[in-house]
Amino acid sequence: MVAWNERLKSRMKERGTTQEDLAAILDISQSSVGHYVSGRRNPRKNVLEKIADELEVSMDWLLGKTNLPPIDKRDFFPVPVLSAAKAAQNLPQLEGGDMELMPISTKWISTQGYKSEELCVCYVEDDAMAPKLNIGDKVVIDRDCKHISNGKVFALLVNNTLHLRRTVQGLSGSAWTLSSDNKENPMYRDEVFSLEEIEDSIKVIGRVVLAISEF
Repeated sequence: MVAWNERLKSRMKERGTTQEDLAAILDISQSSVGHYVSGRRNPRKNVLEKIADELEVSMDWLLGKTNLPPIDKRDFFPVPVLSAAKAAQNLPQLEGGDMELMPISTKWISTQGYKSEELCVCYVEDDAMAPKLNIGDKVVIDRDCKHISNGKVFALLVNNTLHLRRTVQGLSGSAWTLSSDNKENPMYRDEVFSLEEIEDSIKVIGRVVLAISEF
């Protein structure tokens, strides 16, 4: 098992945290931190918890009980998990500290060209897009993309609930079909609209850009 102080030293080096920095954050002497780093002394549990929190690692990793690498929160953007009604608002505000957030890779967001502040996560509320998406799964929605495009899946607000439908352009170019992938369920019938009807009568939340399935 890797000594905990060796993991402490390696994580401090990764993050550029000095003994002086850690001492100031923990409100203890720098000599105490030096003892921890050298392995001459072990901190009390509450101090160890503060160290793990500051270095953004789990206690198990720090103590050598797991080899799962730590996840640096700076590599992820906290995307809010919203109800369909809230997601449909132009710029929903983060309310309070108890809002559910989902960490999404900042590298993925940047590579895809999305605006992090325009992303939100919603729970799937029906099985219209089964078998790929089922009730309880999550989808990441780009609210900056409300203009429908052929073959893409969009999140719609219908009667205050989330509807996920694939938009298919007709051969004439003027008609659009809101289609379900679940063809076995007659409950989800294809609906045909003109682009103007969709824009006027249906609230488009945004395009679904990532599916997160529960297993």
